[in-house]
Amino acid sequence: MNRTNVIEDLSLLPLPPWWLSPWFIAAAILAFAAVAGIAFALARALRKRVVPVAAVPSGPPPHDAFLRRLAELRARRDTLGAYPLGIEVSEILRGYIDARFRFPVLFQTTREFLSHVAGRAELNAGQRDALARFLANCDALKFARGDAGTAERDALLDTAETFIRECAGLAPTNPA
Repeated sequence: MNRTNVIEDLSLLPLPPWWLSPWFIAAAILAFAAVAGIAFALARALRKRVVPVAAVPSGPPPHDAFLRRLAELRARRDTLGAYPLGIEVSEILRGYIDARFRFPVLFQTTREFLSHVAGRAELNAGQRDALARFLANCDALKFARGDAGTAERDALLDTAETFIRECAGLAPTNPA
């Protein structure tokens, strides 16, 4: 064996005779078509998968508990600063939206949540706008440590209560 010309010493293995047989080629084409057909059928089935409808929870409707929490917060609003009030009222409304619509809002930023609900039919355009303003005001209190007077605090609580009542189909507390 010549060590300088190793490549010349290698020779290609001859193909077995059945490799070029028309029967083998036809079987290989049929096997490929069957695998491709199964993959296509699976892809269509996964794409058309029906989203399960959430079961109606038993017990009191979610708006009762969240309206009660808002009433308790309203009773304590004078003892709380703007920062803790902003955190609590935002948490109450986000909790209601999560319980009512099953949106993953609890662990999303305001921007992520608003882009998530932008095309959803569960909330109309007015509700989405009110929600965007509400969350922007809460974010200003929570992250920018903004200050809010009594009127702004009451407006936050009123907005949250109006939103919950509107989504639940209840009459507003003070019709104007």
